[in-house]
Amino acid sequence: MQRTRNYRQIHEASELLWEKLGMLSPSQRKVFDERFMMSWIYHDFALEGTVLSVAEIKAAVDDEIISSSSLIPAYDSVIAFRDGIQHILDSRGKPLQLSLEWLKHLHFLLLPADKKEQVQYRKDNPIHRMYFHDLAPADKISYRIRRLTEWFRTDECQKAHPIELAAEVHREVIRIFPWPDISGRVARLAMNAILVREDYWPSIVHAIDRQSYYDVLRLDQDQLLNLVVDGLEEGIRSSNRLYQSIVDSTRGY
Repeated sequence: MQRTRNYRQIHEASELLWEKLGMLSPSQRKVFDERFMMSWIYHDFALEGTVLSVAEIKAAVDDEIISSSSLIPAYDSVIAFRDGIQHILDSRGKPLQLSLEWLKHLHFLLLPADKKEQVQYRKDNPIHRMYFHDLAPADKISYRIRRLTEWFRTDECQKAHPIELAAEVHREVIRIFPWPDISGRVARLAMNAILVREDYWPSIVHAIDRQSYYDVLRLDQDQLLNLVVDGLEEGIRSSNRLYQSIVDSTRGY
């Protein structure tokens, strides 16, 4: 694979970034975490056609701001996504057990508060939809999910490189599209859960790459893998810039 030689460099750059963040003061780290979280939320929602303002995201995720779901579009979904991101960031470095229960838990985390009971697989094959790649027929979802979770237990899966494993799980979940509304978000969070637990930086698809992302999902796995690698590399660069700007702004002269 053409990009394989970059994996070690990406891992080393990721570990260095995590290490640098660990040396920030609590107040500096809070600034970094807030900006990083807001950026991740912005791009993932914009990827699915919901463009939120900084003020809207901040009002939803900042516990010190009293706000209402009636005032902010996608308020409950933003809260749920924030909780999902925080869950995978908190699990960095911990062993990951790929399983159906793991996938279902990620889906549950991302369900808005008023939809936590809506855990069933989709029952229909949507005609008007955002993703244009071929989705699994509704009556094949259980079978495809079972095949995926059986693959989790194979030697091939256990020996796969974390970046390639993350891209493959992302691809398969989003092609099955098990749940009616947030399967894309679950697929991306699952991908990043795999990366973060192996000490890689998250790979976030930026809103500007929205069309490329949709196009890649209709093509082969190699192109999705390249998009994931690009997301890792750009994420590390932009997060290092954010880190440096925070350090510079709080340095005494």
